[in-house]
Amino acid sequence: ELIHRPQRSLRRLGRAVYMSILMGHHASAHPLVHHVHVGTVHDPVSAPVGRGFWRFFPRAWIGSYRAGYKAESMRRKGQGIHPYVIYSLGSGATLLAAYALAGAGGVILCALIAGYAQVQIFLSDYVQHYGLRRKMLENGKAEPVAQHHSWNTPHRFSGAMMLNAPRHSDHHTHPSRQYPALQLVEGEMPMLPYSLPMMAVIALMPPLWRRIMDPRVAQWA
Repeated sequence: ELIHRPQRSLRRLGRAVYMSILMGHHASAHPLVHHVHVGTVHDPVSAPVGRGFWRFFPRAWIGSYRAGYKAESMRRKGQGIHPYVIYSLGSGATLLAAYALAGAGGVILCALIAGYAQVQIFLSDYVQHYGLRRKMLENGKAEPVAQHHSWNTPHRFSGAMMLNAPRHSDHHTHPSRQYPALQLVEGEMPMLPYSLPMMAVIALMPPLWRRIMDPRVAQWA
C-alpha cells in the first residue's frame, strides 16, 4: 500500500519494507510493470490459465525483476543512481544487520523469512489474477483495466486482517486509493469461492486449484 502513496516519505518507507525482505525491486516492478500490463502476456505476475503456482513462481520472480529493471532504466534514461543499486545496497544492509545480530545463523534465518514473505507476495498475485485476461484492441493495445480483471473476496475477517487488500479490482482501477477505502461490487467483480488465505493454500496444490478455478475462469472469459 505504501509504494502507491503520493507522499515521497511513505513511498520510501514502502521500499525499505521490500528491501528488508530482499525484494526491493518489487517497489519498481509492481507499479511500473504489473499495474501497466496486468492481465496481459507482458505482465510476469499475471498467470495464464493452466499454469500451476510452482511453475509460475520462478518465472514471475525473474520476469518481474528484469521487467522492473528495464522500466526503471527507460524512465530514468541514465540519470541519477539506478533504484536497483539502492535495492541491492538495502538488501545487503539487511543481511549485514542479521550477521551482526546472530552471525551466520542470523543470515540464514533472515533469508528464510524473506523467502517465506516473497512466496506470500507471489501467491497473492497468482491467486488474484489467475487466468483473467484483457482483450486486445484493433490498435494492438490492451483494453483499459476494469473491475473484471482481478479476483476478489468479500470475507470480512480476512479482509480486515489485510486492510481490504482482497478487494483487488478496486485497487487496480484506483491504484492511489488507500487500502482501507477500497470498495467491493459483487456481481461486477470476479469473486473467489473462499477467503484469500484459503485460496493461497489451495494454490499450493495445482490439481485441486485447477479443478476449482479453471471453470470459473472460463465463465468470466
